[in-house]
Amino acid sequence: MTMRRTIYFCSSLGLLLLLGFYLPRLLWGPRVEALELRPRGLVQTLVVNGRVLAPSLVQIGAQQTGIVIRRLVEEGDKVREGQLLLELDGAESQAGLAQAQAGLLQVREVEQPLTRSNVAQAESTLHLAQWLHDRNENLLKDGIISQSQLEDSRKGVDIAKAALTSARAQSRSSAFGSSLKLAEANVALAKARLAQTQVKSPAKGMVLTRTVETGDQVQPGKLLFTLALDEPLQLLIQPDEKNLSQLRTGQEAMASADAFPERPFPARVSYVAPGVDATKGTVDVKLELPKIPDFLRPDMTVSVEIRYGENKNGLALPFQAFRNGSRPYVLVLRSGRAVKVLVKLGQRGERETLVSEGLKSGDIVILDPAAREGGRYRAGLKACP
Repeated sequence: MTMRRTIYFCSSLGLLLLLGFYLPRLLWGPRVEALELRPRGLVQTLVVNGRVLAPSLVQIGAQQTGIVIRRLVEEGDKVREGQLLLELDGAESQAGLAQAQAGLLQVREVEQPLTRSNVAQAESTLHLAQWLHDRNENLLKDGIISQSQLEDSRKGVDIAKAALTSARAQSRSSAFGSSLKLAEANVALAKARLAQTQVKSPAKGMVLTRTVETGDQVQPGKLLFTLALDEPLQLLIQPDEKNLSQLRTGQEAMASADAFPERPFPARVSYVAPGVDATKGTVDVKLELPKIPDFLRPDMTVSVEIRYGENKNGLALPFQAFRNGSRPYVLVLRSGRAVKVLVKLGQRGERETLVSEGLKSGDIVILDPAAREGGRYRAGLKACP
């Protein structure tokens, strides 16, 4: 009898436990994760994927044909502005410069002294002609010579003056005219050609590629080096054009590289493109970095969150609450059943989205993706994020 009572007691206890476990589920449905909406202050942010902008690239080539006699840099080398990268055989250019300098020397040391000598001789001739004419004037007064002789001496003065004018003009032509200018131009051209035998870096940067070896013959325009300029890294994002009204220069942002998500870093909007890409419907936005992280590399994929406003009394839900149909909707728990409610979404943040229409404070929104419209459920409320 005692054993029979014990079995009956255990069976009754088990039945009560089963009823205690299943009865609420049968009467009020299973417990689901849910969130009670309450107005709260919300920071409005725009989250966009982008990449790290590579520095500007410069392609360096030769300006004349020549044989490479020295190559002084390798890929990965850092170079300064004006640093010699490569040198071509300059024997022919050196000879051309020597020839041009010899021509200039001839103008300065032969032609110019000769013209100066001609001027001096013409001046002396004029001085003598003038002395003879002055003497003849006195002799005419004394009746020693005739008037015709005086006229001859005057003509001699005129001829000497014309000769001096011509000599001075030739001297100026030699010193400042075509002969000297042509000789100086030939020297400048020869120096420029000699300088072209040395290929130098146009700016500070790093050598990315090289396509030449010592002994190669190069032609004008052939690519020899690719140089990445030493510029600060920037971020480039391309948000949808509908977000253009929320973007302006100077906005603060936080970014993180996909390769190092645990190491976010600050950024600042420095450029918003004035136009929109018609094919993609996006706008280019660049961000500067107050401090460049040591792990950042060109073309890395990044995620950027730009803070553009604050809603002090907004209703927001995590992404998992929204269900996609022909129009976004959520399931709201009303009288123990899941009711479909169409919603209008506002700005999207990193983890949640504002709801501008369809819900009110106090609504209990089901977050469990397994819940179905019309089902009976009990709310397992979670705290607001």
